Amino acid sequence: MTPLRLLLIDDSEDDAALVVRELSRAGYSVTSQRIDTAEALSNALSSHRWDLVIADYSMPRFNGVAALALVREHDADLPLIFVSGTIGEAEVVTAMRTGAQDYVRKGDMARLVPTVERQLQEATGRVPRPHVAAQLVHLAYHDALTDLPNRVLLHDRLRQAILASQRTRKPLAVMVLEVGGMDAIVDDHGRYAGDRVIKSVAGRLRALLREGDTVACLGAQKFALMLPGTDSAGADLTAQKVLREAGQAIVLDHQSLSIEVSVGIAVVPEHGTNPDELLERAERALRVAQQRHSGSATYAADRGRDEGEQLLSIPELREGVEHGQFTFDYQPIVHLETARVIGVEALARWNHPRRGRLLPDEFIELAETTWLIEPLTMLLLDRAVADWAKTDRLLWAPVAVNLSSKSLRDQNLPELIGDLLRLHGAPASALTVELADDALVLEMPKVEATLLRLHRMGIGLAIDDFRAEYSHANYLRRLPIDRLKIGRTFVARLPAREDALRSAIDLAHSRGLVVVAEGVESTEMRERLRALACDALQGNIIAPAASLTETRRWVARSNAARLDGAGL
Repeated sequence: MTPLRLLLIDDSEDDAALVVRELSRAGYSVTSQRIDTAEALSNALSSHRWDLVIADYSMPRFNGVAALALVREHDADLPLIFVSGTIGEAEVVTAMRTGAQDYVRKGDMARLVPTVERQLQEATGRVPRPHVAAQLVHLAYHDALTDLPNRVLLHDRLRQAILASQRTRKPLAVMVLEVGGMDAIVDDHGRYAGDRVIKSVAGRLRALLREGDTVACLGAQKFALMLPGTDSAGADLTAQKVLREAGQAIVLDHQSLSIEVSVGIAVVPEHGTNPDELLERAERALRVAQQRHSGSATYAADRGRDEGEQLLSIPELREGVEHGQFTFDYQPIVHLETARVIGVEALARWNHPRRGRLLPDEFIELAETTWLIEPLTMLLLDRAVADWAKTDRLLWAPVAVNLSSKSLRDQNLPELIGDLLRLHGAPASALTVELADDALVLEMPKVEATLLRLHRMGIGLAIDDFRAEYSHANYLRRLPIDRLKIGRTFVARLPAREDALRSAIDLAHSRGLVVVAEGVESTEMRERLRALACDALQGNIIAPAASLTETRRWVARSNAARLDGAGL
């Protein structure tokens, strides 16, 4: 039998015994200790060496996030798996983001042994790094760019603040703030300038808030503010102050850069009594403020759909995935000189039963903040490969599917894609994976191994929305990229950015890459790109995105015209 030193964090003796029994039946000789307090956990970590930690997520005297932080502070690499009957979607996201290796629901104990085996095997390949444990704990709870609390730490502070508000009957306000105008700044001045702008906004927000308030970073250009003791009227006054101070132009290198700031407000108890509810409703109010161009807005449950409060919910998205409500439109990618179709991009669409046809901008962000991005990704990949396989191979070209960096962090993704290709009888060359330039820069260490494995399988790799001279192009040397796609926002700014685009095309060609320009909408733009030696085009001037049937017909007509000598 395989020896296993197991530390169990659980307030239930019966549940702990069930875990030990399952592992013993699988051939492990288990030596275990069960604890259920922070003090006992610290003592156990200090006094013994453990192979594995299995923890409940919710306990009366202790919680999973706190337990995970203590484990990571002691050992950055010790495998920790949550086994819980109460863990929900939001908790799963929190657990994985803060360093848990995996989770198993108590109603699905058949997953326990395979999960343990996988994590123990992976742990043997990791080099212990106790000297960086404290830094890893800090990074798990703070944004790397601004050093502000991240969504995980905000969630925990907000939960405590809500309990205090209920106990003292004092109000509590939450605001979500978004910085607009960042795309233009990054395109004109580079990503480093964009980072400096966000750091400046973060500094302004810190300076505006009182002691006891919290400002957190929720994403690339989004912040949250938690204001204990502040009611709706007070939050509105604070919002006006934030708009006035944080929204001022930022001077970098003697240049004044304009930004736009919008704020959404929700308060306890009127608009919610749990962190997810409050943040969701503050986000809804933010959308209303942006649509009205009013600067700020407070959540109101009775607004009509046209005012934007009817945002998609996690249950709707789950229902959409479970019932296969997602499909694709396809848009051809055509070589400029030969007029040959060298690929088609699969553009996801959600046929929502009540809201009609939804575009990716309306649902991808929600999917990426939940565990639903994984099943949605596999659903879309399956649909794309199936569509390719049932199409006349003489009319078809590789299909390109956008994947999120979160999906590419999954070490099992290459095997799952391989299974799909075999299922539908499609070669690896039928598929191209596209990853956004921004995501690749941020996630390079986590996705590099997956991309290399996909390349070795024969799957094409493309960089989407490349930002020309300002991109961190070092990954072009490290990764086997096949195709570089210049983003539509950059292409639309020709001829002002012509020199930058020429440099990007020359760089790509020096690496042997095919350059595709997206969003080509006019004959004049097409001819400018031809003069710059761009290889291929995608856009409405070539062919609009359309259904599978319509795209097949377009490709057939295009092939016939090419054989007759017609070109672009």
